[in-house]
Amino acid sequence: MGELAPISPRERVATLDVLRGFALLGVLLANLYSLFSFRFAIHEPPDDRIADVAARWFMALAVRGRAQTLLTFLFGFGFAVQLLRAQDRGQRVLPIYLRRIFALFAIGWLHVLLLSWLDVTWGYAVIGLFLLPFVRSSDRTRLIAAAALTIIPALVYAIPEVAPAVHALLFDQPRAAYVDQFAAAARSGDRIAILRAHVAIALLWTFGSTGVWYLPWMLARFLLGLVAGARRWFDHDGADHLALFRKLLVAGALGTVIGWVPEALGAAHVFDPAGHGLPVALALAIVSRLALLAQVAMYVAIVVLAMQRPGWRRVLVVIAPVGRMPLTTYLMQSLICTSLFYGWGLVWSTPPPAACVGLGLAIFAVQTVIAHAWLRWFRFGPAEWVWRSIVYWRPQPMR
Repeated sequence: MGELAPISPRERVATLDVLRGFALLGVLLANLYSLFSFRFAIHEPPDDRIADVAARWFMALAVRGRAQTLLTFLFGFGFAVQLLRAQDRGQRVLPIYLRRIFALFAIGWLHVLLLSWLDVTWGYAVIGLFLLPFVRSSDRTRLIAAAALTIIPALVYAIPEVAPAVHALLFDQPRAAYVDQFAAAARSGDRIAILRAHVAIALLWTFGSTGVWYLPWMLARFLLGLVAGARRWFDHDGADHLALFRKLLVAGALGTVIGWVPEALGAAHVFDPAGHGLPVALALAIVSRLALLAQVAMYVAIVVLAMQRPGWRRVLVVIAPVGRMPLTTYLMQSLICTSLFYGWGLVWSTPPPAACVGLGLAIFAVQTVIAHAWLRWFRFGPAEWVWRSIVYWRPQPMR
C-alpha cells in the first residue's frame, strides 16, 4: 500500500478543476463588486446607464451567494476524496486531515492580518472540524443534517429580533460603525489601523448576526460535497452519472426560476418580505435558500454535461489550471484588489457596476494566463505547495 500523498496531475478530474475555476471567478466578481471596492460601505445613487443596470442584475441573480456555495461544496467534496483515498489504502485519514485543517486556519489568519479580511479559509478550517462526526454516517444522515442546517437557521434569522440580539451579545458598536472604521483605515494606508480593522470586521462577518445562518450554511454545503464524493459523482468527469446530472439540470433550472421571482422583486425594491408579516418572511427565507442550491446544482450540471462534448470541453478546460491552484488564485485576488483600492496602493474610488464586472473579468483572465504558465513547470501553485508540505510533513516535489 502506498503512502497518502497529494493527488498527482494525472489523477486530477478536469471537470472539478473547471468548476473550481468558475467558483473562483464568481468569488472574485462578488468580492470586487461589493467589498474590495467599498460599495458595501457607501450609499450609491440609482444606476442610469443600461450597462450598470445589467451588471447589477447579473450580480444579484447569477453570482452573489452562488460562487461561495459552489466553493464550499467543492471543499466538502475534497474531504470526501481524501477520505476515500485513505480507505482504499487502509490508512487513517484523521491525522492528515487535522494537519490540513490547522494549516488552513493558520494560512487564513495570515491572510486576514497581512492582506485582506475577506478570507473564508479560516472559517472553512473551523467548520471543517464539524465534518468529522459525519465520517461514518450514512449519506441519508448527511442529507438530513444538510437540510436541517440550511432551513432551520434561515428561519431563525428571518425573525426580525434575532439579528440585533445576536450582534449585541458579541459586539459593542453597531455594524455600520465597524464598516465605517474599516473603510477609513483601509483608505488611510495605516498598516496597524488596517490590521485592527481587518480582525474586527472578519470576526463581525463570521460571528456577528449573519453567523446565525452563515456557519450552519457552510457546514451544510460541506455535507453535500461529502455526499457527492462518497457516491463518486465526478468519477470519469461525471460520465458515469449523466442521467443524474440531466435531472439536476432540469430541477435546478425550475428552482432557479422560482427563486428569481422574489429576489428580482426585492432587488427592484417593489417587494419587502418584512412588510408582509412573519409567515411570509419565513416562507421566503426557505425559498431563497433552496433556490440558491438549485441554481448551483444547475451550474454544476451544465459544466458536467458540457464537458462530455469535445468542442465545449476544449473551451472549458482553458480555466482548469486556475482550479488546480485555487488557494494561490484566491490569495492573489486579494493582493491585486487591495493594491487597487487600499491606501497602500492606488486608492481607486468605487467603480460603477459594469466597470467592476469588467475589471473582475480582466483580473481573472490575467490569473488564467499566470496559472497556465506556472503549471507548465510546476505541479502545484506556491500556496498549495506550502499547504501540502505542512500537511504531509515533508517538502513536496514541485517540478
